[in-house]
Amino acid sequence: MATILSGAPPRVEPIEPFEPDALDEADILGVRLGSPFRIELLRDLKVDTQFGSIWIGLWGLLSILLFVAGGFVLFLAALDQVGGNVLEAVKYFANLQELPPDGLGVAHSLREGGFWELNLLFWAGSVLAWAARCWDRLRRHKWRPYLLYSFLAAIALTSAIWVWHPLLMGSWADAPALGLNADLDWAQNFSVLWGNFYYNPWHQLAIFFLFGSTMLWGMHGATILATGSEGSHHEDSEIIDMHSGSHKSMLFWRWTMGFNANPKTIHDWLWWFGTGTVLASVIGILTTGTITNDWYVWGVDHGTVAQYGPMTRSAINQHPMEMPAIVSQTGEYIPAPAR
Repeated sequence: MATILSGAPPRVEPIEPFEPDALDEADILGVRLGSPFRIELLRDLKVDTQFGSIWIGLWGLLSILLFVAGGFVLFLAALDQVGGNVLEAVKYFANLQELPPDGLGVAHSLREGGFWELNLLFWAGSVLAWAARCWDRLRRHKWRPYLLYSFLAAIALTSAIWVWHPLLMGSWADAPALGLNADLDWAQNFSVLWGNFYYNPWHQLAIFFLFGSTMLWGMHGATILATGSEGSHHEDSEIIDMHSGSHKSMLFWRWTMGFNANPKTIHDWLWWFGTGTVLASVIGILTTGTITNDWYVWGVDHGTVAQYGPMTRSAINQHPMEMPAIVSQTGEYIPAPAR
């Protein structure tokens, strides 16, 4: 009783499933790696303390090997940019990058996009193998494939950025370079190049889902913490047999949020909002440069964006990136005088 009153979670033995069955043993690596262990320091933070074990399997091992191979190629490219100096490669690793080749097809050399293509192949294979590992685990246990669906949605977004949009544009150069700062630079430049990506309605929908996801997670977490004294945080037992904890959390939610949710529907909300974030982003990426080359102009034409000043459509369309630009009092574009 003293343990319960102090708020410390009760000490329980790690919960592990039964030994691998016949389906598991069909995998040549069908064993769990490591033994469950606990980090007792986390107990003071009122969070789960158990780590391990982990299932790797054949697909998992393939994914890890491909990821390491991609990291090795990235490091080789970094060494190539600093003349083979390992210390310089480590020092400036965040700023080093692998640039994609111009056009489509195979790069002429490693330095002209070959590193980028090799890295993309390795890491794409790694992600797809990890998805296959997820599918394999779900299939063996006959579980519903919602985790795989979410993972495939994330894959759809990354492939839209690195593969499908460059293919639509006709050049791998439209894809991000591979590197820490290179990805951030691409995100900034992509928005500027296509007339402010924030005006893309699909991007706006993705932001709605993103903010909605964080709000729902906060609401869900706050509800469980608020009714934790009723036992609502014992989710493993509440799933099997719903007790007062879940009932009180549902009641608290309805009183404070104004609509009903139960232990299943709140996770439905979270799944749809999380998946909706990336699916809306996919559409936003693929429609950029295909249905419009300037989201600001598209927004003005469709009444979703307020026009900045008296500038006319012809002034917007003529050399929008040329500087300096002169616009007359009537909003007409006047070419800048030659220097």
